Amino acid sequence: MRQVNSGLTHSLLDALETARSQGYFTRLEQLYQELPQTTCTRRQACCGLLPPMAPLEMAWWFCGQRGESSKERGGAARRLLEYFLLNAVRRLPCPWAGPDSCQIYPRRFLGCRTYGLWSPEAYAARQEQAQEGQRRVVAAWAELGVELPAEVSAPGPEYCDQVRVASGPEPRDRDLELMEERLYEAGHDLPGLEYLQPWDGDLSYAVAGLALGRQQALALKVSVTQELLAGREEEAEELLAQARKRARDWSRAWPAPR
Repeated sequence: MRQVNSGLTHSLLDALETARSQGYFTRLEQLYQELPQTTCTRRQACCGLLPPMAPLEMAWWFCGQRGESSKERGGAARRLLEYFLLNAVRRLPCPWAGPDSCQIYPRRFLGCRTYGLWSPEAYAARQEQAQEGQRRVVAAWAELGVELPAEVSAPGPEYCDQVRVASGPEPRDRDLELMEERLYEAGHDLPGLEYLQPWDGDLSYAVAGLALGRQQALALKVSVTQELLAGREEEAEELLAQARKRARDWSRAWPAPR
């Protein structure tokens, strides 16, 4: 997976250009628009985790970032990198959770858009599935001799009963399941998009892995986690500062869309 001087791979850059020019992102936005408009009085209270994303959604984010200023790209890369490096030791909110609202609300992802639309039963099943994945993560850390704090392995956001459909019929669980399937199928024929598959739907992992190198990002996460759990705040901050600079420099070097 050869990289260009922007830190992105040739294949990924080509995939972003192809997706933009051939209407993949337009189709993604049209899929989002099939969901009804909603309201919620809790505003941002549920933004406790970075949502999982389909590869095409990740590509959509990367493509959108290329149109931002280098300062804005650097800030986004820093927040996502910190989320990846620190979320094993601290329960962090979504990197885009503002004081009272989502900072990227018009460009939020499917997981955010469907939250509160699932039935309580369907949401409980999905939450249990997520917890099973989290238990595997805890076990993997234990094999490294690291016991994660209870707060980071606690269940994700509880079911929200405050979401209301503003107009039109409420989607059924099966409708939402089919929408997810369509989303994951949407970019399967796009060459280069397979390089976003290894990040397991975690945009923070993708940013850390592309900015630092996959193995180095994982090793650094282990080091930062161990330092913080041992109470060595200064040592952890020194590692984080170096990583932030690399991520900022990496993101600022991205070429603009052609």
